[in-house]
Amino acid sequence: MAHPSAPSTPLITVHYRRRLLVWVVAVCWPLALAMCTLGTYVLTVLDIESQLLFFVMYFPPMWCAMMGTLYLAQTNCLTYDVHRRRVWSGTGHVQRTMGRWKDGDRLNYSIYLGRLERIRPSGKRRAIVRNAYVVDQSSWTAFVDVFLTHQNETRRGEDADAADQGLPTAVEVGIRWRFFTCVLLVGLALGAWGFWLVPTVDGPLPVVSAAYFLFGAVPLVLRPVLRYEDGLVSVKTVGRVREFPSRGYERLEYSVYWGCLFEVRADGKRRRVARGWARDQDSWKVFVDRFMEDRSSE
Repeated sequence: MAHPSAPSTPLITVHYRRRLLVWVVAVCWPLALAMCTLGTYVLTVLDIESQLLFFVMYFPPMWCAMMGTLYLAQTNCLTYDVHRRRVWSGTGHVQRTMGRWKDGDRLNYSIYLGRLERIRPSGKRRAIVRNAYVVDQSSWTAFVDVFLTHQNETRRGEDADAADQGLPTAVEVGIRWRFFTCVLLVGLALGAWGFWLVPTVDGPLPVVSAAYFLFGAVPLVLRPVLRYEDGLVSVKTVGRVREFPSRGYERLEYSVYWGCLFEVRADGKRRRVARGWARDQDSWKVFVDRFMEDRSSE
């Protein structure tokens, strides 16, 4: 599973997609300035008093421009020392997390969530870095392959014990309902707070509260349950059952680099079926282990 060039390379550096980020910054900063000017014109010249309209026009390009600039200011996403088996540099977040390292802590790559994390002796996990669209996929793949090889070497005995326990043939995976309930409640709290401060539908707070509310409410209402049995995957929502791979796709594939289940076309194009972070973690882990075991035996 190790990357071909990894053994001869003492350091593996995971980069950002700088060309993409340059394009984002080059487009979004002028666009943010233009939207700010247009919003000011709408508010003053046309005498339309709506902070909500100004926020909707101005915030999206400004946020993209700021995030793109922040990523470009980082030298890299992370650097992994192959010989010492340590992450020793990267973004400010990586450096801060590694700077709080304590005795008994260990690094772990979660194939279920597609992220590198720090685990305390108590079992508490803290994400260090996860795969994202702005991360260069070739260097991320090289890092994950080598890190998993090292990780599996140290856990060979644990994996054998887990294998002896066996896995169920049928698995059902729900959503993280506690997480989505908390998000929904935050949206309601923000909406109530905003109405108490300014009892009018104006300003950015209603948009933020509505976004939180919908993000939490939609999964709770639809209640998507993923079921895996006899090599077949289906997702049941309220009044609907979908089977995968769907029409036009020929197979299913689980990516340890993303922590997601994909359906794949004949030309290699993929579409996400389920994301690990949104699913109940205990049953998701059982599903991933069962799915990968079945695929490895084919």
